[in-house]
Amino acid sequence: MSTTEKNRFSQLLEQLILMSEVKNTSLAKALQYDASYISKWINGRILPTEKTKRKVLTGISHELVRQSTRTGMENLCANYQVIEPEELETVIYDHLEAEYDYVTELQKTYGSSIAPKTNFFIELSPAEYIARMHHPVLRRVKLLDVMAEMDLLSLLHEYRLQIIQGDMRREAYRAYPDVHFSLVLDLCPEKTDLVYDPVFLLNMMSDMSRVDFHLYKGKQAAGRMIFSVKDEFMISGMLMDANRCMSVTTSTEPSNCNVMYYNIRDLCTRENLLYRETTMKQMITENNYIHSVLSLNQKWILGHMTEHFLSDELFEELLGQLGKQQNFHMDETRIRYLHALTKKALEETRFDILIYSAAFSNFAIDSELDFFDHKMHLNVQQRESYIKNLLQLCTERKNLRIKVIYGKLTSDFHYHVTQCVFLSDRISYVRLNTENQDNNLVVLNHPDMQMIFTRFFSGLWDEKEASVLSNPEEINSFICNMIQRLNVISGI
Repeated sequence: MSTTEKNRFSQLLEQLILMSEVKNTSLAKALQYDASYISKWINGRILPTEKTKRKVLTGISHELVRQSTRTGMENLCANYQVIEPEELETVIYDHLEAEYDYVTELQKTYGSSIAPKTNFFIELSPAEYIARMHHPVLRRVKLLDVMAEMDLLSLLHEYRLQIIQGDMRREAYRAYPDVHFSLVLDLCPEKTDLVYDPVFLLNMMSDMSRVDFHLYKGKQAAGRMIFSVKDEFMISGMLMDANRCMSVTTSTEPSNCNVMYYNIRDLCTRENLLYRETTMKQMITENNYIHSVLSLNQKWILGHMTEHFLSDELFEELLGQLGKQQNFHMDETRIRYLHALTKKALEETRFDILIYSAAFSNFAIDSELDFFDHKMHLNVQQRESYIKNLLQLCTERKNLRIKVIYGKLTSDFHYHVTQCVFLSDRISYVRLNTENQDNNLVVLNHPDMQMIFTRFFSGLWDEKEASVLSNPEEINSFICNMIQRLNVISGI
């Protein structure tokens, strides 16, 4: 390798030391290494050995945080968009490890720690493609701009998960607004799996809600696997079948990356956008919440409990609790009106509602309820009141038809069904169950998305197997069992 060109690990280490304002000598002393070793790591002449990798990277991460100046700490926290020192140590270690592994893999593959700017592969398996797609640049959380055109729904389930739940997913509890990711899919409702593909799409919406994510439809994505990070990295190939990617090219040459980037960006039009982000405040002020309750052909799929089934007494109790919080900024009069309207609609108009059994059990144990755009934790008595009111609605309201999805829809344990889908003739939206309350609502923007989830609902509603409870007596028995579980919890 050239001694004048640094590898990615050495570049990152140098950047971190400069940002933290930590001296090489003090870092070396803390790690119990000679200062010359630190210099060689920074210059790219050597790497820490595989044997000492974990110890060294842990030590570097810890000392950069511990020894950083006040300005240095501000630089590091801003770069990684974290606040707590412990979290900062973790993300620095993660980034260093990613670059270290990347460089060592290059050494094994090419005999050099510096990657060729462009590589070509006649054929790769999807797993090999994905391994190369997860470039260390994706660990960056500031000013990351990605365009992708991928035939995801033609991939085997495990490969979809590796792409969506990989580096782009980020930590579940933090938002990354500076990470921009637009994805074009070949989405054809008639070709999608009735159950698995909607579940996959829901999970992708949830996972990607942490970043600035947009999903588009494009027939051009059929058979393509293109992923481009503006100015930084690209990988392009053709998906011949579920097990083969042909003519794969990778490049870090900015001109190559940007040709792909801008070609895909041209496909990302408003007409092709599959869903658009919204907020509960917008839903309420623009009257979409009202339309979602009053529209015809109401079909709901509930993966967690929401404010729709509150009794008047419990509603006022929770509203009173919220009113005492400093971050509560909702118009109480407006909220009361929406509650009364929802209650009357559920009493007098037709609703078909599917509720996951896990929504009941999670609510009984975790106590969490969606109250418009607030997460609230109910005590045992409040939870019991909520479920009893739902049982009463099931028993007394003939226009309210409820079925319970019992068990898992898919055997893939990586997928969760905690989202809520509200379908109607006027407006259809998804309420995600994420910690990012500022980005947990999306309106289905494209007829194909509406069709996919309508078919999903119909398929589950007409399910004759044991996975769906449709007999009113069975449903009542199930709900009564949940009330009994709450009584057990209250007695502890």
